[in-house]
Amino acid sequence: MDTLDVYQGDSIGERIRESLPYGDPSDPLVFLMGPYRLLDPDYLYDEGEGHSLPPDPLAPGGGVEPDLIESTLRTIAQRVSAETTVTAFIASDVDIPTRTEVERGGLSEPGLSVIDQSVAFAKASAGNAFVFTKAGLTTGVGAETGAIPEYFRLRDETARSRDPRTFKIFSEAEPSDDDSRTYDPTFSSASINEMDDAYDIRFGYFTSREHLVETLIAFVESYVEPLAD
Repeated sequence: MDTLDVYQGDSIGERIRESLPYGDPSDPLVFLMGPYRLLDPDYLYDEGEGHSLPPDPLAPGGGVEPDLIESTLRTIAQRVSAETTVTAFIASDVDIPTRTEVERGGLSEPGLSVIDQSVAFAKASAGNAFVFTKAGLTTGVGAETGAIPEYFRLRDETARSRDPRTFKIFSEAEPSDDDSRTYDPTFSSASINEMDDAYDIRFGYFTSREHLVETLIAFVESYVEPLAD
């Protein structure tokens, strides 16, 4: 078995489940990917400080630093897990470091490259969700959105190793001006927008944190649970 299946003698799935303080060992896994930080203007501009952080539906409250939206993704994963029969998780909660973390921390274990880690987590999971917001720093989840579908050969209908319905992109949006139940995306990327054409990956839209939870649960109940091995 290759490093995408096993890490230091443990299956990747076992390591994920052992790292989480919630979930049943028999639950299918759902890998939740999204921005961990907001696109902070002070990160982009050197002149002066004090630029306002952009609004974002995933910006946490309750004393948490507003740019650390990783904590919101963690809470959302826990809620989806509590309200469905899957265990949803984010990468930073799994006890498998990246190679950068190994180097910085002087760890004695090998770690995995960021992309290998993401693909390994996706491979161990029955469902995969990619979250994009307009103000989120989405370079990481953008790379995952390319690498993971390619690994499962979703581009080739005859050679696919996963059902594209078990993958979904969730994009921040605003309700349309008319009375129809449609949305106008606020996040836009030419490559992400064409994922449905390239890989048959469907899109979902959300206008708030609570709406994202609802759409994730609907995705899990409609496709992940029925299609889980």
